[in-house]
Amino acid sequence: MSKKPSAKAIAKLNATTLFPEIRKEIEKNPSLFAIRGFFIFNITKRNVPMTEWYLLFQGFDAPAIVSQKRPEIPKAKPDQQPIPVAIIQIEDADLLNFMSGGLTGSRGIVSGKIKIAGAMELAEELEQIFRKAKGSEKTLAYLEQKRGKSEKARARL
Repeated sequence: MSKKPSAKAIAKLNATTLFPEIRKEIEKNPSLFAIRGFFIFNITKRNVPMTEWYLLFQGFDAPAIVSQKRPEIPKAKPDQQPIPVAIIQIEDADLLNFMSGGLTGSRGIVSGKIKIAGAMELAEELEQIFRKAKGSEKTLAYLEQKRGKSEKARARL
């Protein structure tokens, strides 16, 4: 039986930094993310499950949800298809590489660094939206900003 990762270990994950930034970007530009889909990101570190993040997009029906708590998926209206689900398993380091543009979804899938179950076309759509939102540029800028802050903190020691 494996033990649950500590809160300290989870706090150090790239995912713990990146998903809140994704939430901020969605809140700033909700029209870019006007899709319907539910993403479950299983984040691992050295193949050990660490945490899960959930992204629920409901089109224009409701604001998107980015959370570590699993949201309730609303029932489809009579004239709608149910919300498709994509489960994505990715190593924390590969998540950073993907978000910064160093790893494409197709290369990640072929190499086994990204595993997808469920609605594959939905996962592809998220990558396209991420590109339109200039996700890799924003991720790199955020990482540079974060690196600068940590270097300043070290200089003060």
